[in-house]
Amino acid sequence: MSGIPPDPALHARLTDWVAAGLLDGSQAERIEAVERTRAAYGTVRAPRSGAPEAADRGRRVSLVVEALGYLGAVMAAIAGFLAVDTLWPGIPAGAQAAFAGAAALALGAAAIPLRGSAEPALVRLRSVLWLASTVSLAACAGVLAGRVGGFSPQVTVLAAAGTATVYAVPLWLRAPLPPQHLAMFAGAAMTLGSAVACLGEDVPLWAPGIAVWLLSAAWGVLAHRDRLPPRGTGYLAAAIGLLSGAQLTLAVPLGHLLALATAGGLVAAGVGLRRVWLLALGAYGTLQTVPQTAERYLPGSLAAPLSVLTVGVILLVVALLLAKWTKWTRWAERPGGPRSGGTARPAG
Repeated sequence: MSGIPPDPALHARLTDWVAAGLLDGSQAERIEAVERTRAAYGTVRAPRSGAPEAADRGRRVSLVVEALGYLGAVMAAIAGFLAVDTLWPGIPAGAQAAFAGAAALALGAAAIPLRGSAEPALVRLRSVLWLASTVSLAACAGVLAGRVGGFSPQVTVLAAAGTATVYAVPLWLRAPLPPQHLAMFAGAAMTLGSAVACLGEDVPLWAPGIAVWLLSAAWGVLAHRDRLPPRGTGYLAAAIGLLSGAQLTLAVPLGHLLALATAGGLVAAGVGLRRVWLLALGAYGTLQTVPQTAERYLPGSLAAPLSVLTVGVILLVVALLLAKWTKWTRWAERPGGPRSGGTARPAG
């Protein structure tokens, strides 16, 4: 987490609260980590009245540098692939791995000058460069294992994902930003799933699916407890992992129950946490699983379209109830509402 400079004022307040017994040390550390992440990925506040315009110009310059950095990285990658394909047709696998490794090293080195910056735009640029470096390193390991070493697809995925995870974890520890969080989760999930698949030649597909599902469930719990910041990114990673793992289990009857329960759980979590995108992911999982289940157990009937219609109506009702609940909550919490001791009534 040292990649994001701390806020001295926030650190001083947290220290005072710990000394007063209002917080313990671990709570203070988690609060500071979350606030530093928000500072890196939050919106740029407008300067206060009377503040010098130099700060605003500095922010604009940082945004320009960020945009140019993204554009330069994309152009360099495209030009590199085109040049290699044109100048070296039929490039051997060893050379492909070398180029991917060089790209990982170059992208990682490009992020070094941005290491001490606290400007949000430059922090985001460094984070994206780290992510691109992680992907390039995974590609290098995959080519070495699959094409140079001649290993099986399962071992190839294990090598690529394991390498990416080992590289992504310290980057996330240094700066717990969304791209590093997602890279760490994707690498961990693929490493675990491919490791289970490598246990034997006849490992069923549902076994890696269960492993990924369990990892994703634990990931969501840890993210909710602020052990894997940022929390919102942890929710997103866990939800995607739960849906993906459940889909891999549909070859067995219990897999359909797991997939339906997962989709329903995400809908409930979206309502409970008031996260619209969690509700959307749960709805997507429901619309994906219900027709598959109906088609498998009631083939050639109207069950599949009727199930989709039923699920659609239920989700519409849930959305309306959520909207009504959100409206009432906002009214209740505003000044004059029942939670503030007032007697005002909601308009309409």
